[in-house]
Amino acid sequence: MRKAGYALYLFAAVLILLEIGLRIYNPFHFRLKGERIVLPVDQKQIITNRINPKLDPLIVNTRNSLGFRGPELPSDRSGWLTIITVGGSTTECHFLNDDRTWPFLLGRRLNDSFSNCWMNNAGLDGHSTYGHTILLNDHIKQLRPSVVIFLTGVNDVELEEPTFHDKLNTRGAFPDLKHYIFENSEVLNLALNLVRGWRAQRMNNTTNANLVLDSTRKLIVPDQGRMVRLKAQDRYLALYRSRLTGLADTCLAWHILPVFVTQPNLFGFGVDSLTGVDLALYPVDKDVNGRLMWEMLERYNDVMRDVCAQKGLAVIDLARLLPKDSRYFYDMSHFTNAGSERIAELLSVRLTPVLDRYFPANHK
Repeated sequence: MRKAGYALYLFAAVLILLEIGLRIYNPFHFRLKGERIVLPVDQKQIITNRINPKLDPLIVNTRNSLGFRGPELPSDRSGWLTIITVGGSTTECHFLNDDRTWPFLLGRRLNDSFSNCWMNNAGLDGHSTYGHTILLNDHIKQLRPSVVIFLTGVNDVELEEPTFHDKLNTRGAFPDLKHYIFENSEVLNLALNLVRGWRAQRMNNTTNANLVLDSTRKLIVPDQGRMVRLKAQDRYLALYRSRLTGLADTCLAWHILPVFVTQPNLFGFGVDSLTGVDLALYPVDKDVNGRLMWEMLERYNDVMRDVCAQKGLAVIDLARLLPKDSRYFYDMSHFTNAGSERIAELLSVRLTPVLDRYFPANHK
């Protein structure tokens, strides 16, 4: 009993000391605290890249006073066309320089056609449509941008509801006491975000490692197993549809034009132009090859296409527009500088007529 009491005392003492220490100085800068997204305001991160030849050796990632990547919001926004991009790591482009991300390059292209055009990148690594919903409600809608561009899909594949961390990021999902504890305890918040980070890294959503394609690696997934895995997506797809609908409805209620972009991926059908790898047979996971990965992701893209068709909203089908080529990807999902440039080109061509229709006064 004495040993058990001492162990309990020691645990409590360490917990209290950690809580005090993290309140004095917290070096981790996590972006989620309980149900609230804590944006990295006025931060500049310099990343030295020694592992990926497809990326710049020195990467600068800067956040403005809003916590987004891009220029400061004009003090007088009358007459301005304001656009914010929302998504996960494929939107944030964490390992691309500030002036090489596709939102920056898209903004520069749009400035050639539209006057007073302001573009900011609100992408956050590892975020799914759960996180986008919180970000939209807690931070973006109050800014009342003209347009919000959503690039979603890959982080929602087989995303279960409810999971522990998704409940914590949904208002009212937990009783108020638990909600309060996680939002106000630095130690528990640290532990929760470490778990989130581990999960995101397992899904290859937060790494800058280069995927070296090997033409000798192949995986054949039997048709029966493939169909079972695809059928298993149905319950996730229904939830994804609900979240996409919620994002669209919130934007429309706040007089914000939502534009949705389908999620591209390196893998699928075809042969990589640089390596000669069959992108359908390449093993993505122990029981998933490129074909199955792409067919799964396309189920989610189909949901986005359908939601936009039903609501009469603009959807840019980047998933079908961006070539499956390792020049444009440094892993399964993330873009190289060349990929970012190509995306900006593809999006600008298709976004320009949409903006012309809704914001003719800004057209040069």
